Amino acid sequence: MLIFGVPVAIVMLKDNVRMQKIAYFMMILFIPFVYSTGINFFTDEFYKGTVRGYEVLATDMIAWALLGAFLIGKNSKDIVLFPRGSRFYLLYFIFSCISIVNAENRVYSGYVVMQMILHYIFFVTVYNAIVREKNFDVILYALGGFIIFTFFHMLVQRLLWGIYQPSGVFIHRNSTAMFSNMLAPIFLSLILNKEMTKRNFYFFVSAFLCSSFVVILSLSRGAIIFLPLSLGIVILFSARNKMNSRKAKILALIGVCAVVAVMRAAPMVIDRFENAPETSAQGRVAFAKAAVNMAEDKFFGVGLNNWGLKINPPYRYWEGTGIKRPYEDFKSGIVETIYLLVAAECGWIGLVSLLLWFGYYYYQNIRNIKAYWDANGFFMTIGVLGALSAVYGQSCFEWILKQQTNSYEIMIMFAIIATMTNVRISQEKRAK
Repeated sequence: MLIFGVPVAIVMLKDNVRMQKIAYFMMILFIPFVYSTGINFFTDEFYKGTVRGYEVLATDMIAWALLGAFLIGKNSKDIVLFPRGSRFYLLYFIFSCISIVNAENRVYSGYVVMQMILHYIFFVTVYNAIVREKNFDVILYALGGFIIFTFFHMLVQRLLWGIYQPSGVFIHRNSTAMFSNMLAPIFLSLILNKEMTKRNFYFFVSAFLCSSFVVILSLSRGAIIFLPLSLGIVILFSARNKMNSRKAKILALIGVCAVVAVMRAAPMVIDRFENAPETSAQGRVAFAKAAVNMAEDKFFGVGLNNWGLKINPPYRYWEGTGIKRPYEDFKSGIVETIYLLVAAECGWIGLVSLLLWFGYYYYQNIRNIKAYWDANGFFMTIGVLGALSAVYGQSCFEWILKQQTNSYEIMIMFAIIATMTNVRISQEKRAK
């Protein structure tokens, strides 16, 4: 596929708008199917790091083919290789690479370097695809169809297979919850703020309900905490924009569904919070202390994707933190926040570059809300605001944003913001 398939696909997709749209749809749809579409050329599955091999997904190969078709097509002069915000990602990438000077195992660092390059190619591809389509329909339909499938898949896992915390096709239930937490506010904003046919309305209502129920089924405490926040943001801005009988009826219907769902799921959720092992909270605090020790010891951190090595002997970062090692060869886990994990591996300066990258898109999206207040794209601005608020908050307690599925999804969000920001700035220049 790499040697022959991708070049052939580039030729097939060149100037074929219909085939490009199909490829675009499949590229988005395949994101979560890591197990069934991932090819790991060099793997270390037992290493306790964020990335465990040089892995390529079907999504990656489709992205290469689609971007290649854009670059050799008749409108190639319009292709943008450095969308807005790229410089902040480049800064984060540079400090991540510099940290490798302190890495014990540079092969492990290479796993993440390759992944970050693949993520950027995907980001550029999605950005240019949105510009060509001039709408978000392909993204919404692909992710909507997938999340409906995931809900029923998790029901089967829960009811028939007896899995207490199902995860669907994802690697971990927290990954499932974060992925869904980014979708629920967007689908809610869509059905509240955009006119559509009955068929589309029922589809996206189903997508919203399924994405919300998936968060509950996963029993991920971080996601459950931030789901109401993200939905509340959407409801608040939707009401301020233009409250009418249609929105009131939709909110009333959703409220009834929410009450029924809460009554049904409350015992399960309460049990998850009340009976969570105390060692979980203690471990989070201990790993956080170890992460601070690493960040303060090395200006550029202990090395990209080298946490799994440096948290164990012969290194001493774990001493005095409360981390318990039941036996000599025990391998400790990963600090449960992406922010301190980046600080440990790439230094405080690496964390600052990450926050600049995250903060840029959050700030631009807030500016877009005002610019699109009376436009068709308003629903997406507040939906993405809710999505980013949830994922940034959840990332304070979990590092899973570094996993491929969630990394690709947030790249979609950033591509959407970059596209809408570009349109906003162009309109402001014309107005002046």
